[in-house]
Amino acid sequence: MTSIPAAGHFTPMVPLAWALRSAGHEVVTVAQPELVPVVRAAGLCAQQIGEPVGQLLGLRGLLPDDMSPIEAWGRVIDPMYATAARTWAAQTQRTIDAYVDFGRSWEPDLIVAEPFEFSARLMSGVLKVPLVRHGIGLTGKAERFEKAAADALAPAAGRLGLGAGAPRPELTLDTCPPSFGHGESTTARPMRYVPYNGTGTLPGWVLEPSGAKRVCVSLGTQTLVLNGVPLLRRIIEAVAGTDGVEAVVALAATDRERLGPLPGDVRVVESLPLNLFLGRCDAVIHHGGAGSSLTATAYGLPQVVVPQFLDQFEYGDRLAAAGAGITLDTADGQNSVEGIRQAVVDLLGDRAYAKAAQGLRDEMAAMPSPAGHVATLEQLAASA
Repeated sequence: MTSIPAAGHFTPMVPLAWALRSAGHEVVTVAQPELVPVVRAAGLCAQQIGEPVGQLLGLRGLLPDDMSPIEAWGRVIDPMYATAARTWAAQTQRTIDAYVDFGRSWEPDLIVAEPFEFSARLMSGVLKVPLVRHGIGLTGKAERFEKAAADALAPAAGRLGLGAGAPRPELTLDTCPPSFGHGESTTARPMRYVPYNGTGTLPGWVLEPSGAKRVCVSLGTQTLVLNGVPLLRRIIEAVAGTDGVEAVVALAATDRERLGPLPGDVRVVESLPLNLFLGRCDAVIHHGGAGSSLTATAYGLPQVVVPQFLDQFEYGDRLAAAGAGITLDTADGQNSVEGIRQAVVDLLGDRAYAKAAQGLRDEMAAMPSPAGHVATLEQLAASA
């Protein structure tokens, strides 16, 4: 397995990795340094390659001081896909030789990769090993991203003897519910999204009746690094000021100090996996990341999305189109405490949102599990 050094790109693959391990197969994740602790925390084996990338710090450097991505760039999607694709293609050119050397030594029978890790496609061609694309979200997004990277990957492909360029995946495992659509892929097969957001200890409050509507607020680490702390404070003010609502703020322990003092009735949970407590919540406010969106969907929760860039806008669009959420996709909307509070009131006050969210949950539950795809992957590996 391979993934770029971003936890949210790797964690969706963990259930499949364990399905393969449970079936008796060897699984190793080829990872750059930032990802190795995440792999090991999941109880899986890693092979470290390359140097730290510092992707978030590089992206932070592109932002004007004190401006979030939506404030600085607005709703820009395709041009940013192209920029991101070129960035990861350039990283691939720096590391591909080490990836290929490891592949030749370890001799895999199958490569499973999330869409942003282009090294997997080049390895597949050089080693003549089948490649499976593991969806981490919207499949159409992955296809646009790969098209944008094709030119940037051409020099590396040529140097490795792949005159026709990096090969396409033979199979795509799509973890989105059918209502989200499958993009243009002709190789996509649905696979149930099994929430895995890390490991933790179940706190006692999760099992206690709340007596109020419980709303989880989770913007992830990336959003906070990209000048998102003021947005998080506004969301907390909006939720905490809503009658009959309990705010549960999930964030990394390293981000707690940056948030500063909070109202006394706000519950803060540090570095606690969402899958441990979302089942006891009534709604979620998040940034539109794939993991947050699909985890909340798996628990049948209505969602308020405050997207910042790239596919986050598209998750907001899909949830709103399905009737399962509200998206605040302008800087003005996200900068208004009253506007955020009204979205929360609307979401909790109209049962139609909860009903639509439960419909998406049922769609997801009906999809084949990761274990249900093991036999297909075994057949692909045997064909190599």
